[in-house]
Amino acid sequence: MRKTLLSAFAAMTALSAPALAGPRCDGTGDRLPQEQVRERYERQGYEIRKWKVSSGGCYEFYGYENGRKVEVYIDPWTGEIVRKNEED
Repeated sequence: MRKTLLSAFAAMTALSAPALAGPRCDGTGDRLPQEQVRERYERQGYEIRKWKVSSGGCYEFYGYENGRKVEVYIDPWTGEIVRKNEED
């Protein structure tokens, strides 16, 4: 019984892992400069605390918008938000 439960848990964990991963940003040509994109979002009122390139190739930052914590993924070819997660 215990082996069955562990196997079921392992299978559920493996299947849910991709849902937790960030988005993929695949494009061609030149990416927009990171500093240019970062400045754009700072002008829009975001307080950026950490900036990086995600494992999926998107620009990603952690910070605040109107006092709320945010995690934002940006397409490096268009500069548009691909995904935004907010916390209260």
